[in-house]
Amino acid sequence: MKLLTVPRISPEDKCPYLENLNECHEFFFAEQIKKDEMDFLLAKGWRKFGQFLFRPRCPSCSKCIPLRILTKEFEFKKSVRRIINKNSDIEVVFSPLTYREDHFRIYRKHSDSRFNDKQIEREEDYIQTFYTYTGTQVMSEFFLDGELVAFGILDRGSHSLSSVYFVFDPDYANRSLGKFGIIKEVEYARHKNMSYYYLGYWIEENKSMRYKSAFKPYETYNWLTKVWTRHDMAES
Repeated sequence: MKLLTVPRISPEDKCPYLENLNECHEFFFAEQIKKDEMDFLLAKGWRKFGQFLFRPRCPSCSKCIPLRILTKEFEFKKSVRRIINKNSDIEVVFSPLTYREDHFRIYRKHSDSRFNDKQIEREEDYIQTFYTYTGTQVMSEFFLDGELVAFGILDRGSHSLSSVYFVFDPDYANRSLGKFGIIKEVEYARHKNMSYYYLGYWIEENKSMRYKSAFKPYETYNWLTKVWTRHDMAES
């Protein structure tokens, strides 16, 4: 791994997930990241957008919990099979990360429908944020009758796959494409003999993140003990 900056702590800012709290991150920029290095960083709670790697270092909160699915034991329960059957007409393709204009179009459309403001306004900024090559990225693309309806950006280690970002065309919201994306990316990780599929950070009180803990079995990371704890179907 080639470090482009030394790790440092960001200034505090308003937390986008929990009211009346501030957030800050430890972060650095890097490129030429090897697969085993990606595995190590993910296992220690780091996230990555392009060359930007970060993990929370909030002054009064530790509720952003890293969560990963155990891919080789993934449970194809009835609700999972229903989503697969609902989308049996969608073609899924995995390939090295390559920018296409359709990506930004769907990103903007998805952001407009789900957030009060656009996440990234300019196409150039979007490309720089997500598509700067570091040696780890792949993408998933979902086609219906030849039209791109969803895609995911992922980081790949030797034993780990990490979901960086997933967006879908809101015109197809009734298909549960977000959950379908998780299922297909878990299947891809299993096919590549990867043990873990990382879903970023999970906040138990945040309703919009509850879907992450719906896929079993999964593990959560304790920032204090630096230990991953398993959660199975028998739990809620």
